[in-house]
Amino acid sequence: MWLLLAVSTMLCVSVAQPRAAQFGLPIGVQPGEQSAEQSQDDPASGGVNQEKPGQPPLFPGGELLQAFHKERQELKDEGVTFSLHERSEVWADVSGGGHQGLSYDGLTIAKLNLDLDALLGWKGGEFFTSAFDIHGHGPSRALVGNQQLVSNIEATPSIKLYDLWLDQTLFDGKVSVRAGQEGANDEMMVTAYGGLFLNSSFGFPGMPAADLPSGGPNYPLATPFARALYSPTDKITLVGAAYTDDPAPPGTGDPQARDRNGTAFRLNDHMLGFAELWYTPDPKSPPDLPTTYKLGAWYATGNFADRRFDSAGGLLASPTSTGTALNHAGDWAFYGVVDQMVWQRPGTKDDGVGVFAMVMAGPGDRNLSNLYAEAGMNWRGPIKDRENDVFGLAVAYLGISPAARQFSNDLVAFGKAVSGYASNETVIEATYQAPVTDWLTLQPDVQYVINPGAGVPNNFGDTPLPNALVIGMRVTIRL
Repeated sequence: MWLLLAVSTMLCVSVAQPRAAQFGLPIGVQPGEQSAEQSQDDPASGGVNQEKPGQPPLFPGGELLQAFHKERQELKDEGVTFSLHERSEVWADVSGGGHQGLSYDGLTIAKLNLDLDALLGWKGGEFFTSAFDIHGHGPSRALVGNQQLVSNIEATPSIKLYDLWLDQTLFDGKVSVRAGQEGANDEMMVTAYGGLFLNSSFGFPGMPAADLPSGGPNYPLATPFARALYSPTDKITLVGAAYTDDPAPPGTGDPQARDRNGTAFRLNDHMLGFAELWYTPDPKSPPDLPTTYKLGAWYATGNFADRRFDSAGGLLASPTSTGTALNHAGDWAFYGVVDQMVWQRPGTKDDGVGVFAMVMAGPGDRNLSNLYAEAGMNWRGPIKDRENDVFGLAVAYLGISPAARQFSNDLVAFGKAVSGYASNETVIEATYQAPVTDWLTLQPDVQYVINPGAGVPNNFGDTPLPNALVIGMRVTIRL
């Protein structure tokens, strides 16, 4: 429906001038809360339109929409900002994976941001909420069978509350305290350049997604949280945050269905804590070509089952096993992030090349994955007459832990499986983000998935899947 609306609109109205496409961010990043290296207002869709009263960016020929945007700008001047975005995707598994075919998925995002200073005279206060309408069925579970989801918006169809928080800044913006509900991928483990890409691992790393209960506090499941941020200088930022580690209520089956509307508000479970140190050597660097270095760690306080041994110390795969895995108290990981501008086109502010990398490691005895790494590049303005376009090339490596692989080999030895797990699942992605108008962005994407699923049993069975080639197109419409 949204694609038909976009086509019909393009045929019926005059075309606006393209605006600067900004690097996308992982889903859930909100206006006014980006880390130091990012300044755009919209996650993964190219930034918020800079409207002026009487000059609406969308459908400039329509008097009704002109009036709507004028009223919205007046509300924004009073401290109330509302936005509505639609992302629609079509994907094709060209070869490999579970089976070939086509898949559609989409996400409608509604956001409301209140500047409490402008509204109520509450200095430094900000309120934000967002909701999702998730529709369609993504390519990963339907076609490819991979661990690292092809699209960062594919999820169980539902209407969900996501963000709901209050933020207070203090001491001339050096301190920010926030509490409410959000996903950890809104602020933690974030790479500035990685947000351009569509594979989910570049928004929320594949390792915690594979290891934490229900995938952790990650799109589309947010959890209650509290976060404190302190910037003693314009180059250094310290961040600490605590989330509920399992966003879904107890039960079996799809965790996203167990919290179908995002209102579980789970406060009686274990905690997932984060600590990060950010260093920005040049705070005045272009917002689209930042350089930032981060060191971080997370710790989950829950119990985690051993991947190979049972409660009596025997092999879980053995016919004589107790059937209950050995329990471990807590889980953790350490990680580092690099965002680095390597080239700036002479005579321009934002055109150039930036590279990024992340490495994360944790214990192998209690995790499906104990090592994750990603790296890539963004080239902003690759074509002379298309200075707002962005090209990206990246790779994400999800390492399967030695304990998990040994368990799979035990299954083979006891005649319970025909093959063991692969050592990794690796995704190579190439993407190109192109603004067509100030309200429409197109993003063709190609991904090559090596060892889809890494041989871990899924809905396509327990045998290894052939390497998959997936192509797709994202259409983003901004109201």
